[in-house]
Amino acid sequence: MALNPNFNQIGEMFTKQYYAMFDNAATRGELAKLYNTEQSFLSFEGQQMQGTAKIMEKINSLTFQSIAHIVTSIDCHPMFDGGILVNVMGQLKTDNDPPNPSC
Repeated sequence: MALNPNFNQIGEMFTKQYYAMFDNAATRGELAKLYNTEQSFLSFEGQQMQGTAKIMEKINSLTFQSIAHIVTSIDCHPMFDGGILVNVMGQLKTDNDPPNPSC
């Protein structure tokens, strides 16, 4: 399969949409549509979760009242299978805490 020539645009748009949904409590549950039921993985503070149900369980267990992802850079890389690897750097702000460099 060929590399996707639109990898940069797709990766950037996906990242913006993902964090917009995550940062809005009303749409956070819709993130489940972006994960594969069995094959998606999430690593969070040394824990690994596989599949939509486990990932959403973890996201829903987080205790913040408000959250904001402050993205400073997005690096997108085409994969030989047509997929896109996206690396995101930035800061994470929860509740009234100062931003943390942890995206």
